[in-house]
Amino acid sequence: MEGKSPSGWILRKVKSNDKWVRRWLEISKYVLYSYQACPAEVPQARVMNTLDLRKTKEIKLQPDESMPGLFVIVPETSDDSHPGYVMRAENDAMAQVWVQGLRKAREDELAALAVTRNHFSGGNNGTGRTKESTCCMCCGAPTKKAESSALIPQSA
Repeated sequence: MEGKSPSGWILRKVKSNDKWVRRWLEISKYVLYSYQACPAEVPQARVMNTLDLRKTKEIKLQPDESMPGLFVIVPETSDDSHPGYVMRAENDAMAQVWVQGLRKAREDELAALAVTRNHFSGGNNGTGRTKESTCCMCCGAPTKKAESSALIPQSA
């Protein structure tokens, strides 16, 4: 699964009755999709739940010798009270693959957002120019003043 987001069958703990339900999970960009059936095998499979990975506080392994393959996805909440979604992979190694894949999807999207924010909020947009020397943050074109000062030789 190198370079590819994980997908497959996972057990998810149901908080209300402490039972486990089998779900097919897939990651697309920064969204985790949960299905009752594998969409490749059952084209009419419907999405049961989605989770925006950008809005997760923590994605981590939850070691338990009596129950291998556990990991938890904790969403951000205003009061930090959500205990998280407890998932169970086939084994500890697959749980690690899931945690790494989920984290990568989240981190890739957050990094892309940071670049976009920097682009529109006054960063140098990769141009090497500062906010003061550019006419707008959209294209990073130099201002007339910056252009003319760049052409004036500095005296020693």
